[in-house]
Amino acid sequence: MIGALIDMPAAQLAAAVCLFFVGFTWLGAIFLRPFLRLFVRSNPDVNALLGNFVSIYGVFYGILMGLLAVAAYQNKVDVEQAIASEGSAIFALFRNVSAYPEAVRLPLQQSVKGYVEFTIETEWPAMRKGEIARGGMPLIDRIQEQITAFEPQTPGQSILHAETTRQFYSFLERRAVRLYSATTGIPGIMWYVVVLGAVLSIFLVWLFDMSLIAGFFLGGLMSFFIGTMISLILVLDRPLRGEYGISPEVFRLLLRYMNNLLGRPAG
Repeated sequence: MIGALIDMPAAQLAAAVCLFFVGFTWLGAIFLRPFLRLFVRSNPDVNALLGNFVSIYGVFYGILMGLLAVAAYQNKVDVEQAIASEGSAIFALFRNVSAYPEAVRLPLQQSVKGYVEFTIETEWPAMRKGEIARGGMPLIDRIQEQITAFEPQTPGQSILHAETTRQFYSFLERRAVRLYSATTGIPGIMWYVVVLGAVLSIFLVWLFDMSLIAGFFLGGLMSFFIGTMISLILVLDRPLRGEYGISPEVFRLLLRYMNNLLGRPAG
């Protein structure tokens, strides 16, 4: 269910979630509110009592929603930084390789370029769907084999080779973070709590002693805001998935640079 919502365009996602909560509030006000009001109608101060309870309850639910929104946003920022670091490591690896002897340099640069092309054309579309594409590890294994097969002949080459090896494993670490982020998000149990809290908020609105029109207006406003917050968390929860997922622009810039350096048309 959550996966289907995330795959929707952001505007449609927000409209669907908000319409669901507002519609649920209004339908409940028509069909359920008259029966629920029977339990509190005997209390003359029911509005004051409910107002105090809603004030306390709203603090806890508001804190939960706020923390989830902040956590989702921070997760997106962390993933963006990991992707930028991965791109920087690949760039440094490609630059270091350019100083290798000709027999080693060109095949290794082509292998690094092939990995960048695979990331843009295959891995990123798969991550947009919450999947991890196969085929990346053979490309990485080939790069590793080419690096480890090189035997430095001078102290300068030894230093360069050690730095190249370090950059290679640095990029592997960043890649692992990116792939892990493509399939992870807020645990399902927390979504149950969020939805349960939203339903309880609407339930409390039904108990207030007010006209049906006032219930429509106030309940609709509250449920609309709850739907907006849930939509925001859904969009930020999976930073690589859906229409507003992080773009592979870093890798596109790398590919242009590699094509220019290798004397091929920029892609």
